[in-house]
Amino acid sequence: MPEDKEQIRKRASYKGQITAFSNYLNSLKVSSLAATEVNELQLRISRIESMYERYDEVQLSIECNTDNIDAQISERTDFESLYFKSLSLAKRILADCIKSDDVSSDGGSHSGNHKFVKLPTIQLPKFNGSYDNWLEFHDTFMSLIHSNDEIDDINKFHYLRASLEGPAAVVIQSIEFSAANYTVAWTILCDRYDNKRLLIQNHVTALFNIAPINKELSVNLKRLIDQINKNLRALESLGEPTKQWDTLLIHIITQKLDAKTYREWEESKGRLEKDTPITFDIFLMFLKNRADLIETLEMSNSGATNRLNSSIKYAPKVKAMVSVRDTGNKNGSAFSAKLCPKCKGDHKLSSCPQYLGLSNDVRLQLLPEYKVCFNCLNSGHYANHCKKPGCKICH
Repeated sequence: MPEDKEQIRKRASYKGQITAFSNYLNSLKVSSLAATEVNELQLRISRIESMYERYDEVQLSIECNTDNIDAQISERTDFESLYFKSLSLAKRILADCIKSDDVSSDGGSHSGNHKFVKLPTIQLPKFNGSYDNWLEFHDTFMSLIHSNDEIDDINKFHYLRASLEGPAAVVIQSIEFSAANYTVAWTILCDRYDNKRLLIQNHVTALFNIAPINKELSVNLKRLIDQINKNLRALESLGEPTKQWDTLLIHIITQKLDAKTYREWEESKGRLEKDTPITFDIFLMFLKNRADLIETLEMSNSGATNRLNSSIKYAPKVKAMVSVRDTGNKNGSAFSAKLCPKCKGDHKLSSCPQYLGLSNDVRLQLLPEYKVCFNCLNSGHYANHCKKPGCKICH
């Protein structure tokens, strides 16, 4: 049975790669490996480890299509012997380097009377081709990888490929993986995405397309502030005169506010002197203070609701409503009718500041406990016998 020449050429390529790896290991000066050489060794080991499965697939195909099986078994034995010896030697060298680094680090920490603290690894940012994230990715990658002279070009290329996703990865996909091509790949990527006009247009569009706020919540206002700051900082770094856009920016953002916040802003403007210029910084400070105030009220209402639910859960049940008119002591009944059932103050429940400060849902939950009329909030009768008119708005 004729042997597949293409498979034989592939096997020869794998044998050449493992031979080159063995020669590389023999050329290393193990006693004085630099940090970049250790990193390169790690990358080479990772590549060699993934190569065996491909070799085994090719060799198995050749063995199944040959008449001289003994020769092919000898070929496999020679390859595996060189492969495993080289890989074992590489891992031992790498382990010795890591061990020596740990010992030197421990020795330095003891001699300096300092404890060694392992800081968390900085994760490289991911870039998927979105112009929104280009400036952040570019500056971070430049700082950590591109401008780091201790990292050689082959490792920089490896980090670059690992950081790209989606359309961004396709841009440099066809470039051959080598140290000489790292600068080419980085230049092509910058030429594609470091387009000042497109970046400016993208961030301006993002300002106009900010989602409107439908409900006055602190989380919504804070999200709006973050989106404004992100796009304005990007535009400023691109050289746009954002400090001169105050009136336009205020108009754009106020159209995104809910009705209550917009009214508060108009009232806030009215309290300023007529000749005082209304800058965007003043408007942004108003949004920040408004978000803080709403967050404080939300936390307060949440705490009051939790306390109310707890009191309702453990409150004793009252079987009948006691009327103050049926008491024998007129003075006592008159005095008790004046006391507020919420705070025990000398006023009616309808004018109690603590009760009025609660939400409508919490008020409705409290009324059965106070045994008062749901219409006028006075004790002594029910709503179906109340003579006072109801709400003029919702009836």
